[in-house]
Amino acid sequence: MSYDYKKFTAVAAVTIALLILVSICFSVVNQYVDTGDNGKITTEAALYGEVSDSIQTQGFAVREEEVINLDYSGVLNYRVANGSRVSAGGIIADVFLSESDAAAQNLADRLEREIRSLSSLSKPMDYFLSASASTGDQIYDSLTGILMDVQQNDFSGVSVLKENLLFSLSRKQVISGEESAEDYAQRVSELEQEKEQLITGSGKAVGSVEAPQAGYFINAADGLEKVEDIKKIKNITAARTEELLSMSSGENISSSVGKICSDFKWYLACLFDDEAMIKFEGVEDVTLDIPFASTATIPAKIIATNRDAKTGKTAMVLECSYMDADLAMIRNETIQVNVKTYSGVLVNERALRFCDIEYEEDDGNGGTVKKVKKNVKGIYVLYGGQLDFVQIFSEKDVNGYAVCKTELSEAEEKNLVTERTVQLYDQVVVGGVDLYDGKIVK
Repeated sequence: MSYDYKKFTAVAAVTIALLILVSICFSVVNQYVDTGDNGKITTEAALYGEVSDSIQTQGFAVREEEVINLDYSGVLNYRVANGSRVSAGGIIADVFLSESDAAAQNLADRLEREIRSLSSLSKPMDYFLSASASTGDQIYDSLTGILMDVQQNDFSGVSVLKENLLFSLSRKQVISGEESAEDYAQRVSELEQEKEQLITGSGKAVGSVEAPQAGYFINAADGLEKVEDIKKIKNITAARTEELLSMSSGENISSSVGKICSDFKWYLACLFDDEAMIKFEGVEDVTLDIPFASTATIPAKIIATNRDAKTGKTAMVLECSYMDADLAMIRNETIQVNVKTYSGVLVNERALRFCDIEYEEDDGNGGTVKKVKKNVKGIYVLYGGQLDFVQIFSEKDVNGYAVCKTELSEAEEKNLVTERTVQLYDQVVVGGVDLYDGKIVK
C-alpha cells in the first residue's frame, strides 16, 4: 500500500510538472502567435530623442600642476574645499599639534558658517517683509536644483543647495509668524558661546600652509604631475601616448599638502586607430563623458592629431576648459568621446524594411503613370487596425536606432513615394511576420 502511494505521488508530481511546462510553452508561443495564422505584431512608439555617435577610449590627463611639498609636524586642517579657487599667498590649511585640536577647529568653522546664516534671520520682521515675495521662488529653485542633481547623480552641489533651502524655509517660518527673529537671535547667541568654548578648550594652530600661486587647489598628489611637459602636448606622439596610458595612476604622496592647478585649461591624450579616426573627419568640437569621475558632460576641442604611419595609430589631444573637484583628480581614465549628437524621431533598427513601392507620377499630359521604386527604406506603422508602409529619411543610425526626420526638405518631398513619412507617436512595428501594406491586424 505504501509502495502504491509513493508511486502515485511520483506520477502525480511528474504530471503536474509536465502541465506547468506545457503551460509555460503555450504562454511563450502565444506571445508571438496571433489568434489567426500570422505572427503576432509587436510595436513601439516613435519618440523624439537625441543620440550621440560616440567612441570609448582611455585618456591621460595633463595639467599645469604645482605640488605643495612642505615639511610639517602635526595635523592639517584644510580651510578651503577641494577644487576651490585660491589666490597666491592665501591660507590653504592650518597645522595643529593633535587630531583633537584640528577636529575642534573644524567644528568651530562649521559653527561660524551656521552663525553667519542664522544672523540674517535674527533681524527685525520688516527686513523680511520687504523681500517676502522672493522667498517662495528661492524655495522652489533650491528644491528643483536638488532634484535635478540627484536625478543626474551629481551630489557635489547638493550640500550648498540644501543650506539654501533650509535658510529659505526658516525665513518662511519667520514671515508666517511660526517663528520669531528673537528665536534665531537666541540660537545665534548659543552657537557663539559653543564656538568660544571650543576655541578656548583646544590648542591653537602652530602653523599654516600658503598657496604658492593662484589656481585651483587639490588636496592630493599622485606623483604623475610632471611626467609630461604641458607646453609640448600638441606634439605628443602615438608611442608616447601609449607609454603614458600604460602608467598606473600613481600613489598619493603622503608628505604633500596637495597641489595647485594654475590654469583652467587642461588636456587629455588619447589613442585611436584608423577605423576610429574616420568618425572625426571634419570634426573640431566634441563632448566628453567620464563616467567614473564626473556626471557632467564636458565640452572639448580637438587641438592635435598626430598619426604614426608605421602603427596606424593616432595620438589625439583634447583641450578642456571645464574644471571641478572631481575632474581635477583624474589622471588615467576611461572616457567616452561624443563626436556628434543627432536629434529626431527615433526608430528601432529592427523595424526597418526595404520594399518595392508602386506609386503614381504626373505624366505631363494631365494624367498619371504608374511606376515602381525599388528598395525604399521605410517602416510599417499600425494605424486604425491595419499596417501602413511609410518611407523614412534618416540622417544617421546610432546605437540601434535610426534618427528620422519628420519635416522633409523640398528634395525629400519629391522623393517621397508613400502617403507620408514617420510621425511622432506612430506605433512602429518591430516584430511580426508576413507584413504588407494594408494588412488588417486583429
